[in-house]
Amino acid sequence: MEKGQADAIAVAILEPGRRAQEELRNKHAIKSAQLARNRRVAWLTLSGAGIGAAVAYFSGVHFSIGVIWGALAGSAVGWLISRRAAV
Repeated sequence: MEKGQADAIAVAILEPGRRAQEELRNKHAIKSAQLARNRRVAWLTLSGAGIGAAVAYFSGVHFSIGVIWGALAGSAVGWLISRRAAV
């Protein structure tokens, strides 16, 4: 068997494994990016809830209403930022 034939056989055998590994790497990178975006949104949601609680405390509104509206606003801002960063 010539060296060229041996190389061709080796490539034919190893190529599917390389493609599978590359696909797994791509899936892992996508999952990692999604997790980072979700964590960013969670932090902004928590900070929005804290700001909403403070505003509710100083304005005399029910504490829970301030937390809910602040969290919703923080979540909306987080999703807008993460969508803009993804594009």
